[in-house]
Amino acid sequence: MHRHFTASAFVLDSKKRVLLLWHKKLQRWMPPGGHVDPDEMPEETARRECKEETDLDVVIVGDAQDDVFEKNRHEGQMLKKPFCFLLENIPANGSQEAHQHMDFVYLARPVDEDQALTLQEDEGTELRWFTMEEIEQLPDADIFANVRGYILEIL
Repeated sequence: MHRHFTASAFVLDSKKRVLLLWHKKLQRWMPPGGHVDPDEMPEETARRECKEETDLDVVIVGDAQDDVFEKNRHEGQMLKKPFCFLLENIPANGSQEAHQHMDFVYLARPVDEDQALTLQEDEGTELRWFTMEEIEQLPDADIFANVRGYILEIL
């Protein structure tokens, strides 16, 4: 089974809403995300994918961590800690074989909540902000259980 590194971001605004897009291939509501490019850090991927898919600039939010490089910056740097790290089964689709995504899932906030959203139509057919109540009311066929569960946990 082939595996690919990916990164996604649950974008949350100050009104306690989450941004999701209707994914063309998976036919479900999903957070923005995609494959990690060569030499790209996962948090950069999550930011880039948000911009590419929604035109929204975001800040990746990570949990507080002790900076083990604080006194030795030449040795490295701390990366943002993902909200979770998943191994996702991706079904075959057209010419694409079934495979797995090793997904770094981040929390993110819009840089400017007044920034207009623009859906990248290669990825999805609809883009919108959801409240917790709206997520709870979505039919099971419209959202993966893990996506719903994580949203309900973070909102």
